Amino acid sequence: TDPEAYRDRLERGPGEADALFGDLLINVTRFFRDAAHFRALRDEAIAPLIATAIPDQDLRIWVPGCSSGEEAYSIAMLCADEIERTGRELKVQIFATDIDERMLEIARAARYPLSALSDVPDALREAYTLGREGSFQLTAQLRD
Repeated sequence: TDPEAYRDRLERGPGEADALFGDLLINVTRFFRDAAHFRALRDEAIAPLIATAIPDQDLRIWVPGCSSGEEAYSIAMLCADEIERTGRELKVQIFATDIDERMLEIARAARYPLSALSDVPDALREAYTLGREGSFQLTAQLRD
């Protein structure tokens, strides 16, 4: 209730700034969150990008605020699937960024609880995930 007292606490308490940082960030993410938007993204953006991409040039996509990576990997799965479907030979680079280093560590490992698999469409689940003990991981090809 006292902003000056809280400022003093932030300056003196070693963990308070980290706790505030964690409270301010919104780490709400999941694979294919809002399926209708991902279908539109595939149909209206990814498919045309893949269809018109120049084979010798990398297709680059930036995902800001990626949190623990589920949406970035969802986009990667859609791109890989579209490339496979069309038979194109393209290299896609996805740059996923976030200010929360803890979430980026999860994204780099690409290992998630089994409960998150329910959000991944069956065909993409079979093509791009590997079962692990009590969890799953995205394939090395997709992570790379």
